[in-house]
Amino acid sequence: MKLIEALEQLNNGKSLAEVATMAGINEKDLERKLANAAIEFDQEENEYKYKGIAPEESLSRDVKSRIVVLLVDKPFVKKKQENRTPINVEENFDLEYKMFKDYLKVDHSLLKEKKTFFLTEEMYNTIKNLSVEKSFKINALVNVLLERGLEYYKVDLKEKDG
Repeated sequence: MKLIEALEQLNNGKSLAEVATMAGINEKDLERKLANAAIEFDQEENEYKYKGIAPEESLSRDVKSRIVVLLVDKPFVKKKQENRTPINVEENFDLEYKMFKDYLKVDHSLLKEKKTFFLTEEMYNTIKNLSVEKSFKINALVNVLLERGLEYYKVDLKEKDG
């Protein structure tokens, strides 16, 4: 089945699913192939239309074959930006690296005085798992996390009262 035939079928009342089945491909694949061939659904006229300038070249391609965006169709093809959600790996890496560097700065000899405080079970398990995962001593990790938390809330560290 050629793209021109698929376009005619769609405009003659067949659904995307029906045309995809007739062509022997997945409905999502047909949608993507139509988009790559500059074919869009016109809401006002309630039909599919070829938006490009070279219908002979673009619409003569077989639906089952790979449909790439032709240079002549490129200005008329809308890219779906929502399909490409970039993952900000750099930010995550920077935070992990910063936590590691902060951990290395902790003077472990200053962490000898025992203090008691209470945590929820979830908080304790999270800190414990993070400590094991990063191979950090739990008391130094808690110190780093508390420092960062106080910094976030703009609370100055207090020296021991004399």
